[in-house]
Amino acid sequence: MNILREVRRASERSVSTRIILMSLFFVIFVVNTYAWFTAGTNFKLKGLEANVTSWDVAYHINDEPLDETVTLTIEELYPGMPKREDVVNIYNMGQASTKIKYELISVKVFGQEVLEQLKANGEIQTSGNTTNIFSKETQYPFNISYTYSRDELRGEYKDSVSTPGATGTFKFNANWDYEKNSTETENYAKDLLDTKFGKDAYAYYQDEANDPSKAIEIKVRITSEIVRQ
Repeated sequence: MNILREVRRASERSVSTRIILMSLFFVIFVVNTYAWFTAGTNFKLKGLEANVTSWDVAYHINDEPLDETVTLTIEELYPGMPKREDVVNIYNMGQASTKIKYELISVKVFGQEVLEQLKANGEIQTSGNTTNIFSKETQYPFNISYTYSRDELRGEYKDSVSTPGATGTFKFNANWDYEKNSTETENYAKDLLDTKFGKDAYAYYQDEANDPSKAIEIKVRITSEIVRQ
């Protein structure tokens, strides 16, 4: 049957006849297409099964949960201050191994964002798992760094019970040495830098618009991704 010829003839026929012929044409087209496809393909439909691996990471400081951005704020920063350490505990709450990434996203000194300036001046130095934010000690008289114990968590932390490798730590460290065991010239230069920042701190605290708890504010984003096996 020449279906196209019949369709052309149907243009002179009734609407119902044209509908019947078009439907017949469609059925023949589908059947022929399916026959062609199955003739050249070994096609099998199987049931699909999948297990979804749980994946979650939790961050805690002083047993309080955090989001993925860890913020260090320092109110009292002065020469000779006791060394300060803030610890964030990281737990792998899921079944899958997890890759951890640490990214410095903001550094504010007396309310001013200085991250790009620090990068441009080569102040930010990373060695192994430790990043020194004010490393040169010529622009800033203090040193603040962060370090982490591992960048991959394996195992699972569940109900306060940890399998090996399921936990890690992230630490902020801050100190401002009163003096260096250096030459007299170097100590004099440091005294000048200490004095400058002392005056900047005084001006910052005198302005009531400033938050006195954020003389220094540093933010590190901690993100995780599942390890593809």
